[in-house]
Amino acid sequence: MIFQPEPGVYEKVHQIDFTSLYPSIIVKYNLSPETIEHPERTGFLASVLSSLLNLRIETKRLKKTNEDYAGIDSVLKWMLVTCFGYTGYRNAKFGQIQVHERITETSRELLMQIKEMAENMGFDVLHGIVDCLWVIGEPISVFKEAVEKETGILTEVDTYDWITFLPMSDGTGAYNRYFGRLNTGKMKIRGVMARKGDTPEYVNKMQQEVFDVLAEARGLKDLKQIEPKARQVYRRYMDELDDANVKELAIHRRVSRLNYSRRCAEASAVQAHMKQGLPPGTRDGDRLRD
Repeated sequence: MIFQPEPGVYEKVHQIDFTSLYPSIIVKYNLSPETIEHPERTGFLASVLSSLLNLRIETKRLKKTNEDYAGIDSVLKWMLVTCFGYTGYRNAKFGQIQVHERITETSRELLMQIKEMAENMGFDVLHGIVDCLWVIGEPISVFKEAVEKETGILTEVDTYDWITFLPMSDGTGAYNRYFGRLNTGKMKIRGVMARKGDTPEYVNKMQQEVFDVLAEARGLKDLKQIEPKARQVYRRYMDELDDANVKELAIHRRVSRLNYSRRCAEASAVQAHMKQGLPPGTRDGDRLRD
């Protein structure tokens, strides 16, 4: 479930996220293959994930003041995520597609529920993606408390001094491309080239410099004042492009095979690689690594 945003820049925006939404749904609603037809039973999956979920909630709290917990939190996060994904895997020993569908169905209902709650409480809803909602309004603490009381699932709130939702090629709002300055002073960036692994280093450096400039702004007024400075960074990189190190312009991708049935960048790169008589690289099963 995604609510499409209107492209633009917004001030004083709150992002409210459910904590480990899918695992929380499994535990709260006792979802497991053996409970679909017999909900009175205690589900294997819910029982196993309950302790992991509690541990993840605790480590997520602790890492805010101690970065030593960040690694543990990441491990727990992906353990929980993959347990959800495994429920939809056809050969899973504890998977069942009905469980997978019930989890995603519940998540959609919850997102719709908190959207309606926000609107009824006078908040403006800007955007929503699966487990989080972007809203404008105050006090956010009251909304957060209401969401947790109504859904029984913990949430976290990030507050932006300003946030930009980017457009797609047709002018409508992109679903997962945005950036903004949190009230902590840090930039939060999603979906742009600086976040992608195959982005040329030259482009990555340019965007990072622009974001460093934008991070100085605490609101729309500041953004307008520093816009010339940000554009100056862009123009400098454009002017120096002809003299850039070609290695910084390379696009790095990992290919999974040597033969392609259609024309694409990966196929061209493999052909050029082979024409020069270079070895295919290190194989890991059928995977070719650059």
